[in-house]
Amino acid sequence: MMTRSLVLLAILMMSWVTPGHAQLPGSTNPPLPLPPFLTPRGTPEDQRNCRPDAARLCKEVMGNDDQVLRCFQARRRELSPPCLAVLEKYGK
Repeated sequence: MMTRSLVLLAILMMSWVTPGHAQLPGSTNPPLPLPPFLTPRGTPEDQRNCRPDAARLCKEVMGNDDQVLRCFQARRRELSPPCLAVLEKYGK
């Protein structure tokens, strides 16, 4: 009975481990990719649609995704229609 309880406890503890917890420092395994709607940069098409706007309106903060998003939000009226559609697609 004690062995069965320990096996069940071990199975329960292993079920708590997620891929993020399994990533060890210095590991060569890349983290699992997030779906495009959870990544700050979006899909490659989203990036193509907004890259010109970022270069034109937010060049001083390019490279910092959070700052570029804030810049886009502050200058929303100046965005090109394709880039504005990307922001609206993600509810930003």
